[in-house]
Amino acid sequence: MPTTSLLGDDATGAAFGQETRGHRLSGISSRHFLKLLEDQGRVGFWSIDFDIGQINGSVGLFRLLGLLPFTRLEFADVIRMIHPADRGANADMMAIIRSGQAIEREFRIIRPDKTLRWIQNRAEALVDPDGVPTRALGMLTDVTEKYEARILAGEGWQSYQRLISAIAEVKWRILPNGKILSLLRWEDLTGQTLEAADNWGWLEAIHPDERDGIRALWAECTRTGQPYSIDLRIRCLAGGFRRYLMRGAPLCNADGSVREWIGVLIETAPLTSTVPAPPVDAVKALDGAHIRAARALLDWNVEDLSLKAGVSVSTIRRLEHGTGNRTRLPHVEAIRNALQEGGVRFGLGPDAEIAVSLCHRQD
Repeated sequence: MPTTSLLGDDATGAAFGQETRGHRLSGISSRHFLKLLEDQGRVGFWSIDFDIGQINGSVGLFRLLGLLPFTRLEFADVIRMIHPADRGANADMMAIIRSGQAIEREFRIIRPDKTLRWIQNRAEALVDPDGVPTRALGMLTDVTEKYEARILAGEGWQSYQRLISAIAEVKWRILPNGKILSLLRWEDLTGQTLEAADNWGWLEAIHPDERDGIRALWAECTRTGQPYSIDLRIRCLAGGFRRYLMRGAPLCNADGSVREWIGVLIETAPLTSTVPAPPVDAVKALDGAHIRAARALLDWNVEDLSLKAGVSVSTIRRLEHGTGNRTRLPHVEAIRNALQEGGVRFGLGPDAEIAVSLCHRQD
């Protein structure tokens, strides 16, 4: 159908209830629309008579192929322009069209100026009254930007995977109800199979003191959709507990509901569940300020520390007020062990002073 028939007053007049049938807009033809499309530099149209073998192409076709306008061109010339790696798979295009079948192919071409472009070729055959294919009509479209975006996305994903693999011990995907979709390298770390870890079975590899906190935080983050982050201790296949940071983020549906969680386990320190004791001299050097600071980090009162350390309240108060010079070393060690079990770490600072920090908060 001629393009002008699409814009005649047959349609526009009817849309406005006007009786203007038979009148056409003058001065507008299909060439105007072809030019509008081709001026973008990404589309070219072609036709070929099978008996003659020469391509009749639009200006956009030659522009897309990097050729001078109306260069003599046969289909075999286009095949020769195809990248060698794609040529074999697309050398049959003309044979398929001649058989009367439509085609849609994508391949790379190398233009005369040595630039490489991705091209989509769509074509269909025209037949004579006897049904014999005699001609073909086609359209080439430059789809290079689509392929470049796909390549960049692929490279970005590969870079992300390499980074995560470098810093994370385990990568996981879990549904909001706790069903595991994937738990990469978990069995290598803990010895627990995916089947055993499913449906919250992975909590068996977590330190007992931290399981309730993990469940509570999971429920809250699932409800709010906020990112997930918690320090925990994991029983490893190599023996003992090691400390990890578990971080996760939600993937949401279009309505904002959480579809699944993705996350990683990152080792935060190569420690067992029992923090190595500092040298005896450092234990002796613990004073009241260190104990008070450690209690404050844990939000413990003196009675809490007394109960956990098995040391009397009066002994702890003497130490904290600097009047415990005669306090026996086993009592100091018991206090230190209780604080460390609660999550406090005693270490040496840059000037060899004793530093107090919190590596895990015990609920």
